Amino acid sequence: MHIGVDLDNTVLDATESHLKYFNLASGLSFTPDDVNDFYLYRLYGWDKTERDSIYNQFGRDIHWNSVPFPMAIETLKELFKHHKISIITSRPLFFRDVTVDWLIHHKINYHNIVFTENKLQECIESSVDVLIDDGPHYAEQLALENRPVILFEQPYNKNVRHDLIYRASNWLEVKRHIKHLSN
Repeated sequence: MHIGVDLDNTVLDATESHLKYFNLASGLSFTPDDVNDFYLYRLYGWDKTERDSIYNQFGRDIHWNSVPFPMAIETLKELFKHHKISIITSRPLFFRDVTVDWLIHHKINYHNIVFTENKLQECIESSVDVLIDDGPHYAEQLALENRPVILFEQPYNKNVRHDLIYRASNWLEVKRHIKHLSN
């Protein structure tokens, strides 16, 4: 199988790291329990321009200091032995170096890495069989195109439902879904 894998809030906990630096920039003190929106910057009342300014300032630290979810690295290493792995992230290309360095640091192997906000198009063009992601809009787009998605559970995607969306709350569940889909 060709497996597409998102990074932020799928392989790693991006929420904690974003909150740390967004709180620093804003003087506020939000916690993960406050997060219920895929677009975290809206919690702070920022528009996209304000968010981009702060994200560009702290993005390298945000991405470098993000911690992998339990069993993510081990599961990806195992999947890499039997499947083609493409990292498909919506991070700006500006953060390519820190992203690749983080993957090397954590010894995560992959065959390809793509920086795009149009994950549906990338999955179609690259013949991805299944995408592992946390984004509710990405999951819905792919499912509507009859492409399976393993949706890594986050507070902001709890209401997303479709027959081709397989929910996973941890990487052992991701592994079970991959096994099922590859049969």
